[in-house]
Amino acid sequence: MTENQVIAETEKKQKPLMNQFLQVVNNHELSHSYLFNGEEGVGKLSLALFITMRMFCKNVSDDSMPCGHCDECRRIAEQQHPDVVIIKPEGLSIKVDQIRYLKSEFSKSGLEGNQKFFIVCDAEKMTTGAANSLLKFIEEPVANIVSFLLTTNKNLILPTIISRTQVVDLNPLNTKMFNEELTNLGVIPSQFKIIKRLTNQMSTVQEWQEDEWLTKVISAISQWFSMLVQRDNTSFVLVQSNIMPLVSDNSKRQVIIDMLLSIFEDVLDAKYTGSKDYNFPKQAQNIEQLSQSINEAKLIQIMEVILNCNNQMAVNVSFQNILEATTLKIMKILNS
Repeated sequence: MTENQVIAETEKKQKPLMNQFLQVVNNHELSHSYLFNGEEGVGKLSLALFITMRMFCKNVSDDSMPCGHCDECRRIAEQQHPDVVIIKPEGLSIKVDQIRYLKSEFSKSGLEGNQKFFIVCDAEKMTTGAANSLLKFIEEPVANIVSFLLTTNKNLILPTIISRTQVVDLNPLNTKMFNEELTNLGVIPSQFKIIKRLTNQMSTVQEWQEDEWLTKVISAISQWFSMLVQRDNTSFVLVQSNIMPLVSDNSKRQVIIDMLLSIFEDVLDAKYTGSKDYNFPKQAQNIEQLSQSINEAKLIQIMEVILNCNNQMAVNVSFQNILEATTLKIMKILNS
């Protein structure tokens, strides 16, 4: 990010907290350690960088904002400032050697001043050794050193670390901003609702966008559902031919189950609320057709069958067998 992008993103996504921290800095009340907790994409890193820019900026404006133009602001935004160290996971975790490096940097004087800032991204991904190493350090805070721990799930952070930081819960993005983030990732509007139903993690959405995976899954499940509505007894064949080639890991299996449930939630909405804001808008005709021909008891029974897939996955039943059996059970309910 550029320095102006840091300021703009923070103001757009977390303006109340931005103003609150400006007041804290003006009152010289900045604590030694903060834990920023919030969903992915809500601006945790930009807020931490913004506060750091404010502390280093040489041309603070009359309203206490960092100028966004000086060399200090630029280097911090570009994550190139020698006295602002940022730690991110190496692979799937933050390892103890990374925290040891962090501690060694903490022990040095600031290269260009008397203050140092440290930002630990995805702090919940610290290994046990890394978390304990960090804990030993923050138990004895050093003057003129401020650290920001950023996490999407504070429940995965050691309670002893939480007790030694000021926890700041960041508000989730409102619908408009969430949609803007999805648009920036190339998601088409007809997929917005199903994505919100499945995840709030932008990195997950970005992964789904690769090779148009999400579009392919929506298409496969739509075809599966359409055949069920038409009472086509060969619908279970689509499990092997269309759906299974798209299932590469356990996380995607869960997405498939959630999507099967979502399309029948659309049927439920069509039957009882009259809502046309469907998870699968392109299946509106089939959704409404089924809602008119199925009674409540059968619909609930189908949703219970789909929910039971999670229990079967927990005991390592073949996922293909689970989906095929589920399809046959749904067909039996529809034909009864």
